[in-house]
Amino acid sequence: MRSILLGLAAATLAGHAAAQGRARIGPTVSTMSIQDGSGASHSYSSFGGTFALLTGDDGEIGVAVSRYSDLSSSSCLRQLTFFGVESNYYPVGPKGIAPFASSALGLAHVLDQDVGLLGICSSSAATNELGLGFGLGVRLNLGNQVAALLEGRFFQVPNSAIQALEGRANVSLAFGKPRQTQLLNGAIGPAVGILFPLSGPLEGRGPTFGVRFRRDSKKGTLGLQIDYAPLRVRQGCSSSCEPYAILFAPGYEASVHPAWGRIYGELGFLLAGFPSEGSDRGIAQGAQGGLGADIFGGGSLMWNVNARVLWLQRNNGENAFLMQLGVSISPKLEPAVTAGGGH
Repeated sequence: MRSILLGLAAATLAGHAAAQGRARIGPTVSTMSIQDGSGASHSYSSFGGTFALLTGDDGEIGVAVSRYSDLSSSSCLRQLTFFGVESNYYPVGPKGIAPFASSALGLAHVLDQDVGLLGICSSSAATNELGLGFGLGVRLNLGNQVAALLEGRFFQVPNSAIQALEGRANVSLAFGKPRQTQLLNGAIGPAVGILFPLSGPLEGRGPTFGVRFRRDSKKGTLGLQIDYAPLRVRQGCSSSCEPYAILFAPGYEASVHPAWGRIYGELGFLLAGFPSEGSDRGIAQGAQGGLGADIFGGGSLMWNVNARVLWLQRNNGENAFLMQLGVSISPKLEPAVTAGGGH
């Protein structure tokens, strides 16, 4: 399985390298916070490296290796080596101080021993699992040759005790020349929302806070919102009934453009990472869709209002439906002019 995954990563990178040669390579360090069975948080460090290629003015794809030599809160062993294919999405381009949304999927080589009777650690063979992560970060370009990246993400290895929040830092040597893509205007801004239960066991217990990305292309508009969402399990729960989740919601937006802004309908998938102890710990998956509007404000500002339905399938198979009403603000984007085919 490892050879298949790394082969796919190499093929993907080779294809992008043929298209253009902008790249970066450098070491990566991180700190990971994991809750134990009693709900106490423990922090662990890792080291590794990243090699990535810019695929144009909108993002990059790369491979990363991270070694977590000690993830145990007891005398038993818990170790992880992660080989991942990573993607960073830059809504306003990767130049200067550039915010990005990140995602990662890869092979997790895990050694995890359990504490048995009399405190004796069980013997455990290493296993190979899929690992995945998603989050937010910022890239700082220090001249043309050096790039520094800071990132916070949710990270999980299913079928293990590793569901965590992770902070990462990377310093890379950058080289090569970027090329332009068909993506046009891009914007990013803060977002706040309220969750209302529609069906199922989950409800909001406070406002959501996050970041909304938008990027125009010649084929439509791409949206992405990442939220911190405090939740409550209102049915069938006896302990740890107030989890929080990190919502990762990309979508395609079909738009019309009146003079005052934009009206759109959105449809996409949804991931929710639950890092805290409880029955929902891990990742729930589903879909999201709704309606929204970008409204031109005074000067260079643009307001967004939206209403969307969130569907999540919990670890026990139950389905939860919520309505999210939200508002955000970002730099003003005029409708993209695509005639002539370029920036």
